[in-house]
Amino acid sequence: MPDLTDPMFQSLRAWNELLAASTDMAFDIVLKNWDYSRSLRHSTEQAVADAIRTQQRLSQEMMQAWQGYVGDIQSIIKRMRKP
Repeated sequence: MPDLTDPMFQSLRAWNELLAASTDMAFDIVLKNWDYSRSLRHSTEQAVADAIRTQQRLSQEMMQAWQGYVGDIQSIIKRMRKP
């Protein structure tokens, strides 16, 4: 009667290697997704910070333009009041 344990051990070894390879691949994918998510989050935070700084600068420039406009109107009104 032939020894049947050898093919069984070969099959078991193959399944063990398949499990190890698929587990390694799964962890590799998880780590790559984690790095990608972290990078994406950093990029998003940077974009939001840039947008807020741009909005702040725009608001300051608009306030300065408005103050200049009001100052010009005040000077015109002062000139009109002088005889």
